[in-house]
Amino acid sequence: MTETLWYIGGILFIALGIGFSIGLHELGHLLPAKKFGVKVPTYAIGFGPTLFKFKRGETQYALKLIPLGGYISMIGMYPPAKPGAKKRSGFFGEIVNGARKAHEQHITKADENRMFYQLPVYKRIIVMFGGPFMNLALGTLLLTLVISGIGTYQRTTTIEAIGECVPANTIVSTQCTPSDAPSPAKAAGLKPGDKITAVNGETFSDWKTVQAKLQPDTQAQLTIDRNGQTLNLSITPVAAIRPLFDAQTGQVVTDSAGQPVTAIQPTIGVIFGSDRVPQPVGNALVQSGNAVAQVGQMILTLPKQITDVAVSTFTGQARNPNGAVSVVGIAQISGEVASTESASVIDKLASGLLILASLNFALFAFNMVPLLPLDGGHIAGGIYESIKRGIYRVRGKPDPGPADTALLMPITWFVFMLLMAMSAILILADLVNPISF
Repeated sequence: MTETLWYIGGILFIALGIGFSIGLHELGHLLPAKKFGVKVPTYAIGFGPTLFKFKRGETQYALKLIPLGGYISMIGMYPPAKPGAKKRSGFFGEIVNGARKAHEQHITKADENRMFYQLPVYKRIIVMFGGPFMNLALGTLLLTLVISGIGTYQRTTTIEAIGECVPANTIVSTQCTPSDAPSPAKAAGLKPGDKITAVNGETFSDWKTVQAKLQPDTQAQLTIDRNGQTLNLSITPVAAIRPLFDAQTGQVVTDSAGQPVTAIQPTIGVIFGSDRVPQPVGNALVQSGNAVAQVGQMILTLPKQITDVAVSTFTGQARNPNGAVSVVGIAQISGEVASTESASVIDKLASGLLILASLNFALFAFNMVPLLPLDGGHIAGGIYESIKRGIYRVRGKPDPGPADTALLMPITWFVFMLLMAMSAILILADLVNPISF
């Protein structure tokens, strides 16, 4: 029963976090739009039937049933057709015309100079970048809270276990073979719970420094804290193949295939314990940048990932745990993490915050893709318009006016349908063939 409650709690935590992230994204559009005088009739979180709504000033605020997105409506999102332009007909023509006329029921005579398209390009870019920026800021804040506040697990210098021998190619084990070297730690008299405080008289604060001060087949002097008593012991490390650990994160370094990178290292035959250690804020900022870069790489391979997910789902194969997931999959992962009995409350909280941070980095990177209807598409349109106006100005030609991005609505329709199809595939896969850990 307790495990089920934790599972439900994990899902609710992520659901609320997603709703907050979406709301903050749309607030990033809303605030600068209002600041610049654009009329915003609607601010909504979610899609589908409205759960509740209220109106403040000229804007109606609404919460809808399906928390898979959000939006704000701004009058004059697209410029009117240029005088003399040929009227478009047919399905896509109606899409273009509909985009131009959207929200015109909210336009009064007093709003004639409050259209979005009438803003200077830089203000339009600020409005459209405001949403993704909020997600980037929230993701960075959450990641910093975990890394620099709660801390990440780092190897300590307190010995957790001592092996009988030092296997040449594996971790410390009690299953020894005649070819394995005897454990230097056992020969030196080290015991579980001992804390190494100095090597050859030099003190340090992290376990990586211990290894850096040791050399294979070279005797070293260890200063030990054993239940408050200081001891000095001699030890002679042996050479063994061991995984490499990242100097900043303390995590095992892996290659492109996800396998641990190993090297010959001095080994004394112990397993060090681990504890959460707060990291400098600079480390959190670096990891935030790395997270955004990883999402960018994921987006570039998204078509292949969606294909792999579809193939694995319809053929019954296990899915790649590092592959793409939908919000349903994210909720499932959060529920499983929260219901893990061996994890502490702090571990569960940290994992939930990291999931939300990753989600916000994904929202930032995905929305910056330069395709309509994504925010990056509107930003790209503004940049194109600025360049075009600059060229016209240099060539002495009349101002061409705002870029008519409404003409891109047929492409926007295809992009929207593609996004909906990919979302449907991922949601279906997460329901019938969820990622197993």
